[in-house]
Amino acid sequence: MHNAFYNIYRFFRSRPLLGIGILLVYLVLIALAAWNIRFEEDVTALVPKGEEQIRLKKILQETDFSDKMILSVSAQNNSVSPDSLAAFADSLTSRLETDFQPYIKTIKGKIPDEDITGIYDFIYENLPIFLNDSDYVKMETNLDKDSIAKAIGSGYRSLLSPTGFVTKNYFFKDPLNYTNLGLRKLRELQVGDNFGLYNNYLITSDRKHIILFLDPVFPSSETANNQVFIEKLDHTLEKIQANFPGVRADYFGGVLYSIANANQIKKDIGLTLGIALSVLFVLLILFYRKFYIPLILFLPSLLAGISAIAVLSFFRGSVSAISLGIGAILLGISLDYALHILTHFRNNNDVKDLFRDITRPIIMSSFTTAIAFLCLLFVNSDALTDLGIFASVSVLLSSVFSLVLIPLLYRPSEKILEKPTVIDRLSAIDYSRFRAALGMLMLLFLVSLFFFQKVEFNEDLAELNYSTEEIRNREKQVQQLAERDGKTIYLVSYAGSVDEALTYNNQLYHQLQSLKQEQKITNFSSIGGVVLSTSVQNERIKHWSDFWTDPKKDTLQSLLLSESAKYGFKAQSFDRFYAELASDFEPIGLQEYKQAGTLYLSDFISEGNNFATVTSTVNLPEENSEDFIQLFQDDPNIYPIDRKAINQNFLGSLKDNFNLLIGFSVLAVFLILLAFYRNIEISILTLLPIAITWVCALGIMGILGLHFNILNIIISTFIFGLGLDYSIFMTNACLKEYETGKFALPTYQTSILLSVITTLLGMGALIFARHPALRSVASISIIGVLLAMLISFVLQRFIFRKLLLNASEKGKPAFAFLRFYQTDSKAEKLYRKNAVLNNYRYKTVYSEAKKEYRNDREKYLRISQNLEGERSLAIINAGIGVLALFLKMKQADREITALEQDTGKLQVCRELPAKGTIQFTSDLEELSGKQAYILQGDFEPEESLKLLLRKNASKVIFLDSEFPNRWLLDLNFEISYRQNGILIFRKIS
Repeated sequence: MHNAFYNIYRFFRSRPLLGIGILLVYLVLIALAAWNIRFEEDVTALVPKGEEQIRLKKILQETDFSDKMILSVSAQNNSVSPDSLAAFADSLTSRLETDFQPYIKTIKGKIPDEDITGIYDFIYENLPIFLNDSDYVKMETNLDKDSIAKAIGSGYRSLLSPTGFVTKNYFFKDPLNYTNLGLRKLRELQVGDNFGLYNNYLITSDRKHIILFLDPVFPSSETANNQVFIEKLDHTLEKIQANFPGVRADYFGGVLYSIANANQIKKDIGLTLGIALSVLFVLLILFYRKFYIPLILFLPSLLAGISAIAVLSFFRGSVSAISLGIGAILLGISLDYALHILTHFRNNNDVKDLFRDITRPIIMSSFTTAIAFLCLLFVNSDALTDLGIFASVSVLLSSVFSLVLIPLLYRPSEKILEKPTVIDRLSAIDYSRFRAALGMLMLLFLVSLFFFQKVEFNEDLAELNYSTEEIRNREKQVQQLAERDGKTIYLVSYAGSVDEALTYNNQLYHQLQSLKQEQKITNFSSIGGVVLSTSVQNERIKHWSDFWTDPKKDTLQSLLLSESAKYGFKAQSFDRFYAELASDFEPIGLQEYKQAGTLYLSDFISEGNNFATVTSTVNLPEENSEDFIQLFQDDPNIYPIDRKAINQNFLGSLKDNFNLLIGFSVLAVFLILLAFYRNIEISILTLLPIAITWVCALGIMGILGLHFNILNIIISTFIFGLGLDYSIFMTNACLKEYETGKFALPTYQTSILLSVITTLLGMGALIFARHPALRSVASISIIGVLLAMLISFVLQRFIFRKLLLNASEKGKPAFAFLRFYQTDSKAEKLYRKNAVLNNYRYKTVYSEAKKEYRNDREKYLRISQNLEGERSLAIINAGIGVLALFLKMKQADREITALEQDTGKLQVCRELPAKGTIQFTSDLEELSGKQAYILQGDFEPEESLKLLLRKNASKVIFLDSEFPNRWLLDLNFEISYRQNGILIFRKIS
């Protein structure tokens, strides 16, 4: 694999213009593809799909839960009259309607005169539809002579009052005020009974507060536009308040929390990350001695991120914006690959060595991380599927781009190696030899076993919000005025059509009335008494017809004529009322309701494709909310929605799926490690530090009382990925040392230490932020990344030293599970297979050694049988030393010197644990004075070897060799064995 990247490097190194051209073309193509992607901002895309979740998602998509703003105009003292409040409200609404059109969709709370008249006429013309059973009871009791006389007298006096010109039209067509019975139903459209109308405004019963409701144009998430809106609103209120002494306007809406959060995040990031990134850039430039290092460090990650978006655009067309936001954070893992390459290249200018050392661990790391992210596809969630694809593609491509681009762009300076930095000196220390550090980590692990299960998942998103005392006080005051200071629950009636949904909502309306009478709820807002389904309307029209029998109408008309005559009214004065009683009423449709006036039905009714919802709002004490929601849990047509509980339900299901994903990820990572290392022991030793880190991190969180939340649990996957990188690189450092004998630890520890520094400066610096969400992210980052580093540097290195490195130094094979099952059988005594191959276990040449031994063991056995009398032996072209080891084990007191001119193979030979007294060399002259010589393959220069054999050999063995040998016959040698690729010459005495 490393040869492929090395060849790519050589190709583009000699053709830089071609490389730049290909890069630019590629960048343009992926940018165009990524540009066409559609972003979906549906937060419910995060929720794993199930029958319940699909139903809830459909309801939420059809129902309007947009954040409204409540604005109160309040008297500051008792001397302020309601007229002053109304005048203030007039001035304010006028300014809002003219100057705030880009920011406010509708202003509710003021009912125009024409709307009041229109609503009255609408109810009058459709009166039976708005009367219920209790209304008919009142009507029945008021049909006697005294009640009618009282009503006529009251009407007469109102006609004589200053407002008589207004009331005369209402009185003559409805002398008994039946229309008022229908109008009272409109009160149920608002939450609370503590309101009335004054100068067309909603005013509290004490006449000290006018309430307005604003529908902002922009959702709470668009903080930039809302910031301008709020600043302009504050300025407007200040100017109006200056003209109305004693009157104050306050407002509250979710937008205030959003702006406060956004502003605080900007301040925190500007302060912490601004300083941290500046320090990081300076550190990287000083360490690598190149000013452009930060640029090439981020370039592979940037290219990989755009490429991943292009892939999503091509295969899916759209992507969850949430998943990209999360994926952008997790993309930080890919910076590690660039750091590792830069560090190795800085410490070794040989590009070929660079690719040989770094290609495998980087591809392994990216592959295991990508597979872990692809496990998100097992969760039936659109956003998590997008996240899995985006993150996995990004990580894989980032490793490839890093391997291709960084060696081409970065040229290390020779001077750096002469001036080791503080980081170099810290990285050169073998921390696994510090017993105190080892003991503390072991103690921490043991203590964590008692605490790690105590870490809880905090599902309350409110605790992640930043708020000020001023905003909380505003919320409390305004919500109390609007009678929304308790718990608010939404009840959604849903069906395939609006009419059907209205039927269920009407049934719910009666249920809510009963609950209010029982004082189980404080109040409710519903259109169930106003907007009715066709079937209920028909029932009410029939009730009207059944109630007004001809005798009853005649009696009423007779009483009206006699009582009105006493006040001088003409006989035809109430003809309109008589016509109303005799009218044939018809059901009315939703469109007619909407045309009636300011009923704001869009706040209650939503209609989509074969799906409609009708929403009611209930206010109740917090302690009653759970029992209240339980009343509707089994109702197939009513869905109770507690916004906080929904968040907790969503996050709870995500948490459960993340728990499942951890299991999937660990299994997938282990299988990938097994595929790369082809060894179960190394795979376990690489994964074990991750498990220990996870337990210790949870233990510290449990001890400190820290909780997981939706943000830091995602960040924990980032830390998991970093820890996996550290573990893989530490494993490769130890394996390289075990195989070659070179102390490779400093280079690998340098890259890990730089990764830790970048993470702590980038994310750990947020611990100084005031925003709780940023602090929670920072705390997990600091705990996780420091533990991952310490466990890799100390514990993982210690385990490798004990099981591999120390054993090699003592001339013993490394630890292996199979050794517990290996027996000293007859075959083992004959072939010494396990004794030989155990010297190559965990090394890159292990497969090569197994293959060589499997193919040639019979030849090696035959050679050993023909060397029983020779005590000194030289092997030419020893390869990786399999034959030399075998012959040494067959006869331990034999003196063996082996020649190998390939430096890589020679290093492997010299680090064989059981090599004992075998001398491995690259110098042909050191083979002088031996009795027997074995030549594997061919050798150059021929004349040097011939001279050596002529002077020293008494026996020469050619193994699979085309080397000239007839000349030995002229030196008094004879062929003693020729078979299976073996040719043995023995010197005749």
